Amino acid sequence: MIGFSFLAPVFLIGAAAIAIPVLVHLTHRQSKDAVRFPSLMFLAKIPYRARRRQRIRHWPLFLMRSLALALLVAAFARPLLEDVAASAGALVSARELVILLDRSHSMAYGNRWERALAEGREIVGGMGADDRATLVLFGERAAAVSQSTSDRAALLAALDAAELGYEATRYGPALQLAREIVERADRPRKEVVLISDLQRTGWDDQQVIGLPEGAELTVVDLSEKEALNLSIASATATRSRTADREQAAVTAAVNNHGTAAIEGLSVRLLVDGQEVGVEKISLAPRSSGRVRFEPFNLPGRPLSGVVRAGDDALPEDNEFRFVIAKSDPVSVLMVGSGARSGTGNLYLRRALEIGTEPGFRLTERSLSQLTLADLGEQRVVILNDVSYPAGTLGRRLGEFVGNGGGLLMVLGRRSRPEGWPTEGLTLLPAKIGGTTDRSAMGGGTLSYVDYDHPGLELFQAPRSGDFSAARFFRYHRLELKDSARALASFDDRAALLAEMRHGQGTVIVWASGLENFWNDLPLQPVFLPLIQQLVNYLARYVEPRSWYRVGEVLDLSDGSLGGGAALSAAAELVVRRPSGERVLLRPERESHYLALDKPGFHEVRVAGGSGEPALTVAVNMDPLESDLAALDLEEIVGTLTYEGGESAGTPSPVQLSAEERERRQGLWWYLLVGAGILLLSETYVSNRLSRAGR
Repeated sequence: MIGFSFLAPVFLIGAAAIAIPVLVHLTHRQSKDAVRFPSLMFLAKIPYRARRRQRIRHWPLFLMRSLALALLVAAFARPLLEDVAASAGALVSARELVILLDRSHSMAYGNRWERALAEGREIVGGMGADDRATLVLFGERAAAVSQSTSDRAALLAALDAAELGYEATRYGPALQLAREIVERADRPRKEVVLISDLQRTGWDDQQVIGLPEGAELTVVDLSEKEALNLSIASATATRSRTADREQAAVTAAVNNHGTAAIEGLSVRLLVDGQEVGVEKISLAPRSSGRVRFEPFNLPGRPLSGVVRAGDDALPEDNEFRFVIAKSDPVSVLMVGSGARSGTGNLYLRRALEIGTEPGFRLTERSLSQLTLADLGEQRVVILNDVSYPAGTLGRRLGEFVGNGGGLLMVLGRRSRPEGWPTEGLTLLPAKIGGTTDRSAMGGGTLSYVDYDHPGLELFQAPRSGDFSAARFFRYHRLELKDSARALASFDDRAALLAEMRHGQGTVIVWASGLENFWNDLPLQPVFLPLIQQLVNYLARYVEPRSWYRVGEVLDLSDGSLGGGAALSAAAELVVRRPSGERVLLRPERESHYLALDKPGFHEVRVAGGSGEPALTVAVNMDPLESDLAALDLEEIVGTLTYEGGESAGTPSPVQLSAEERERRQGLWWYLLVGAGILLLSETYVSNRLSRAGR
């Protein structure tokens, strides 16, 4: 059964325009050529007695004009022919396509990206009239760059606009988005096409989600059986300090991801664009190695470094960028007990003096020498086995902690907390009890260390520090306050180390001295990193990162990045990206956040400033993206497609909307062509009649 209707019948009102040709033909009077006559004086005047009614003289011209207007009106009304039975049968095979196009940086290897685009165009070109498709680009994240449409031109335009990215490969988000699109689709057949190099490192069984029942999966594998690739996986700079200068030694990790050995590879180190070292390395197939460059002097300002090696079909990972930030030592004030402070402070002094990252600026005072000026620029104060200062000094020390400073209280044999002023007792995380003496038993040991605490997490890894060898012969008993937290405890459950927040700062108390008298911890290898980590934690020191990964976002208002207060308080910031593009950020009106979307050096300057950048950020690709090993096709299909249950069977027809049915027919186009032909013919006929009437 065939029906006929209009999608936009309101335009039929325009049919009234057909009256225009009628009026033209009824009111038009044929003009004659004027004849000049010398005089009318000899002619007789004859009165006009009759007038012939006006009539249509050129019917073909009138009909052509009227029909052209009728066709124009009908075209705008969008006519629709409906053959219900035929359309239902034809639409049984209509597909909902989801094209997942991998744009991660591993697709830059060789000509993979060009092949991927060609495959995408071929899939779009093979779509049926009733098929619809959605193009999804994915790397670490997935995004649909076109809505579900049967418009091939729109899909091809989206493919032409697609750009290769620098992100790592993650299949989970793309497959999740494909599942959502397929589940809400109304086409009887559902198909997901994955165009990718099937990089194994992007596959996570915990995140990958299977397709719904009945959905088909087509995989376009762009990987090679033997993809040869060399990469620089990391580069770290280790500082060392002498009496008059600071040096850095760079160590780089080099990976051979191919199946062929590499002999005598030259690895180069460039600092601020100047080559400062070259080392050789040989690598077996699918192996890694390290090269260490000779130390070089640091000038006291940030340096940009690049380690470079090899030349292959994925050049971006053949160099690794990093920044050696300026080292600002942590200022520490250590207060000892008078004339004997030199001996009492010995182990603490040595632990802090050899610290290199970030380094410590140590000031020593006895309790009697301590002044208000000594607290001025300090970040951490250590009260090493002394009483809490009384009077103005004690109140000022409490304000120092409340404003964000760190305080380490070491309780040893000379500590007498019962005589402390109220300010000191308020700051203590615990009430101090009597002394426990376990020297006759060979000393106690630690049974609990909170390795999740930021000041102790360094020792969480195996062989990173052994506390079990230390023996504690005497210690003060601590009765923790409700707001305090025990960080380490003895085998009798008494706390050795306790912490409590006070305002914006932190107070830590140590219950057993640090001078090799009440315990032998200062003689253990774990002592040096323990003291340095605790002081860094109290100072709220955050080591500046030497490099970032593509896809991360930076908060430029964070002083720990290395820009400090200059970036936080700046009215405007200018970011120079690796491409040379400059971006202006206005913190009072815009975000301080900087998206690191490309590898290279991003330089941040205060607007209007000159000289060196306030902050330089090194950005590299995810090292996992360099491993081009591919997944097995059977593993992908077996994981993603539905297993078990009955077959989906014959799909039922889909009901198309009137708009979709009209779009498939396109009758309005033929009506416009017909109207155009009639108007051109009308012009020709009108001109011929005009010339014939002269």
